[in-house]
Amino acid sequence: MSKEPIFTPREILIWITILGSVVGYQLWSHADPQPLTLDLATIERRA
Repeated sequence: MSKEPIFTPREILIWITILGSVVGYQLWSHADPQPLTLDLATIERRA
């Protein structure tokens, strides 16, 4: 019985794309004075 890999190459590529886009967005929008976490906290407080 062979052990399956945890992630297939395709899944690794998908995760790299997702994480890369999140990091890229943070770097691209770094001029915004409010960090994303502060915006999320404000939205949760209103609800």
